[in-house]
Amino acid sequence: MAQSTERERLIFMAHSDLRVMILRPIGGVAAEDLIEQFFTSLSRVEQPWLYHRLVDVRRYEGHFSAEHVATVAKRWQTLRGRHASYAHVALVSPHRCDRWHEASPLPGFPNETLCRFTSYPHAFNWLTAADRHAYLAQITNAPADSGEKLRPSALSGDILLD
Repeated sequence: MAQSTERERLIFMAHSDLRVMILRPIGGVAAEDLIEQFFTSLSRVEQPWLYHRLVDVRRYEGHFSAEHVATVAKRWQTLRGRHASYAHVALVSPHRCDRWHEASPLPGFPNETLCRFTSYPHAFNWLTAADRHAYLAQITNAPADSGEKLRPSALSGDILLD
């Protein structure tokens, strides 16, 4: 495993009250290193399968293939064991795609839902909304940069930060 530089790293935060994990890969970190860093960070979270996940890849310059996703899925299933995981995963990307703001099953992660966003605040607010379907309907035609700006550092509680 190669050493990550200050420029190339994974920022990981977890908030137990909100049951939200935030992952922000930055730079060209190798996918294998990101996977290791993610699972190392998870070891500090009690019952991580109960958390929703926000994955912000806007500053990621590396390549994460379908094989890497399959590796994460297998390790995640091993970690959670027999515990059910009904988590939601928000993916923040700099580019819109065909399935933007469309919640759908997350392949490899039974009973989990993925939704893609271009806006960090929209992704975070969707994960913490009481009614996620209503929230998506509300923002469907909204510009990507509208909405109240929320920063991880503004969260209170027991945030883990790498």
